Amino acid sequence: MTFSGFLVLFDPPKPKIVETITSLKNLGVALKIITGDNRLVAASLSKQIGLSDAQLLTGPELHELSDMALLGRVSNVAVFAEIEPNQRSASSSPQEGGPCCGVHGDGINDASALHAADVGISVDTAVDVAKEAADIVLLENDLVVLVDGVREGRATFANTLKYVFMATSANFGNMFSMAGVSLILPFLPLLPNRCC
Repeated sequence: MTFSGFLVLFDPPKPKIVETITSLKNLGVALKIITGDNRLVAASLSKQIGLSDAQLLTGPELHELSDMALLGRVSNVAVFAEIEPNQRSASSSPQEGGPCCGVHGDGINDASALHAADVGISVDTAVDVAKEAADIVLLENDLVVLVDGVREGRATFANTLKYVFMATSANFGNMFSMAGVSLILPFLPLLPNRCC
């Protein structure tokens, strides 16, 4: 065997990822990185995207934690490195009574985590099993779409609540007035009129 050189792979973060993460943080969405990559690679990536002081937890360390200890650590840890596929669902599964958990993934090893999360998010270029396990499939491979989705979703939820409150108050008024007037009138109100 003759040494010919090194093969170096470079996969930089997307250009506007720092702004996207900041926008999501301002909306109350916390970012967690779960990767099978080496801890040094994960730490370097987290610094590049603005998570310089993020705590890191590795797969072997995760093996040693009980379920209760894991729940206590998840809120403080932002980077999970050297994670095995079966650990992805454990580290990304929703907490009982805790915040909503969304998972973004595009590989076969992400399928169980996508299925276990409250919201599984994949991309159109993902493998079929990841797209089938996901609740949402993004047509653009860019997280800035999530910022728009969170804003629109919250506006839709607020408008739905307004409609529910309005309809409930209107129906309560109708029901209360019909119950009261039925004590006085010799016929049931709001029934179709019979013309003789």
